[in-house]
Amino acid sequence: MRAYLRPLSFLYDQVVGVKNNLYDRGVFGVFKAPVPVVSIGNLTVGGTGKTPITDFCLKSLVADGKKVAVISRSYRADASAPCLVDVDHPFAARYFGDEPVLLAQANPQVSVYVGPSKWRTARYAVEKHKYDLLIVDDGFQHRRLHRDLNIVILDATESLSNYEVLPEGRARESWAGIERADVLILSKCNLAPEDELKALEARLPKNKEVLYFGYEIQQCQNVKTGQVLHRDELKGKKLFLVSAIARPDVFEKMMREIGEVSNQSLHFRDHHQYTADDVKNIENAFKKSQADFLVTTGKDAVKLRQLFNDTAILWSTSLEVAESGRKGRLHEIITQVLR
Repeated sequence: MRAYLRPLSFLYDQVVGVKNNLYDRGVFGVFKAPVPVVSIGNLTVGGTGKTPITDFCLKSLVADGKKVAVISRSYRADASAPCLVDVDHPFAARYFGDEPVLLAQANPQVSVYVGPSKWRTARYAVEKHKYDLLIVDDGFQHRRLHRDLNIVILDATESLSNYEVLPEGRARESWAGIERADVLILSKCNLAPEDELKALEARLPKNKEVLYFGYEIQQCQNVKTGQVLHRDELKGKKLFLVSAIARPDVFEKMMREIGEVSNQSLHFRDHHQYTADDVKNIENAFKKSQADFLVTTGKDAVKLRQLFNDTAILWSTSLEVAESGRKGRLHEIITQVLR
């Protein structure tokens, strides 16, 4: 199928393997923060549902009275040096990045830092303030920063063929890299066919603890007024979707369980920085579709709200995650590194 890309994937895998080997042997230096560090990452290039899991962890830690900072990369954003995310910045999402701003807005008690290099951003954060814990967003492959706990998320809806290394598949490193993980999380389990979930489980190392999470969209919120509509209120309504995420197919699948999704919906490249022209095209396409609601993701809403002349037509969803099995186990695992 994608066999012609296999030689390039082999070369990519060899380069990543050499890098990991040098870290394993201690040839490359590693920055060790003076506080525990937890990495929440994945094997593939995006779309595993990492941000909702990170948000889930932050809320449980804050409820436990912990002072937490998030370390993230300013990916496709303007921030060129380590800095603290300011959600009141007039173009926050463009400057700091969409996911960091989304996490900061949802967790005002948490300090979210971004920068081009995660280890330098972590050093900057601990030099500025004292924290109980650092959570590194998408940190599994960033080995320059020491971590006390490696959490790796695997998307249960992801095709197993996508775990081939780039560019043949979507994996940043080979499946063998999963051995560095301390805990595995299977995300979107409720959205995956049972046979595909079992096939994924069969590939997992037997010596790793595996946690299961389901994902749902329960409501939409008006970006301007804050009005909330429960999913039942959208039943039978025509929904025009717009998103710039890695897995728009999963977003669409969840919304099809709520209402009728317009086939004229628009999808942009992951982390796309919307422009005024994009918004004009979105508004025109929405009007032509004669849909009842214009719906986007929470990650996209933090960027689009600054560009719409009338944000009252824009509705934002948020992913809600729920543990399957033993409740509170993920929080329990994370807090063990604090002892």
